[in-house]
Amino acid sequence: MATSGRHVYRLSWSSAPRKVINGKVRPPPAASDGVAPVSQARLNGDMASYAPYDPDVARVLPEAEVSQFFERGYLVVKGAASAQEVEAYGRAVLGLLPRDLTVPEEWHAHAGRFKPYRRRPDGSSDDCIDIPELLPLFCNRRLYEVAAQLLGTGRVRIYDGSVGITMRNLSHGYGSPRSQDLHVDASVPTEADDFSGTLEELQVGGCLYLTDVLPDGGGIHIVPGGHRWVLETAAANGPGGRHLYHDWKRVPDQESVEVVGQAGDFAMLHHLMPHAASHNRRPAARLAVFLRYIREDHPYAKHYLLPRNYNDAQLSAVDDLGRRLLGLDPW
Repeated sequence: MATSGRHVYRLSWSSAPRKVINGKVRPPPAASDGVAPVSQARLNGDMASYAPYDPDVARVLPEAEVSQFFERGYLVVKGAASAQEVEAYGRAVLGLLPRDLTVPEEWHAHAGRFKPYRRRPDGSSDDCIDIPELLPLFCNRRLYEVAAQLLGTGRVRIYDGSVGITMRNLSHGYGSPRSQDLHVDASVPTEADDFSGTLEELQVGGCLYLTDVLPDGGGIHIVPGGHRWVLETAAANGPGGRHLYHDWKRVPDQESVEVVGQAGDFAMLHHLMPHAASHNRRPAARLAVFLRYIREDHPYAKHYLLPRNYNDAQLSAVDDLGRRLLGLDPW
């Protein structure tokens, strides 16, 4: 068997990873050999049915890819951004680095990975890098259409907008390719006690690679099928399943695979997918922008869709679709 954590995903299904649960090893939920029709697909294994589509939602994905997403918890959208867009976004991300390479105090920095934060006029800071140069990515129609099809509605909102810069790190971490604990970024706040597993609660999102990501190049690590294990494990523990494993921020060690791809590819994940950042062992830095999509009727929308103020330069970079996604105009 391959060394734990060393698998690489290249738009094809590799052997299923093992899972360690309460000290016992068991395989993840099996993906079906055939492709079920969308109407029979499951949101989270056998826990919830996939809801009917809004008839106005474009079908940009074949049913095989939709079924893969709900069975395995991930999908790679090839060429989501053009070469010209990738070049422009990459320049904008690199432009965030101070010229003297002094890392601002508010930035997150660990194991060669930098996450920029921006100070706001009120003195606070957050990691949503909604500068005019990057806001056109928030309006990306291809990603919107994919998210809308997976969420079952065209009334979608977008958030996150954080940036990751992962530089070469050869100093430590050879016991694991991951530079973080496996964790879940659930679209269910910790004030809630359980996951419902409904389509309304679903969030889809991930990262757009702005550089080619080769094996051991700092690609995001995922546990294929792990989203179903998370939901089943939480449900099996009764009320309070949302709070297992430190609110799912320290998922027990499991075998993960690295998502590699080309600049312009977007790794789209189910919100219950265990995932982690990884070490970059290659000379080239890995640049990525993170986006998340939820339905307008998401039960916890108010926790994630915080009001934001935009200046004229930002507004000029947003088209009509972006205005709806950002909540500036109604659907």
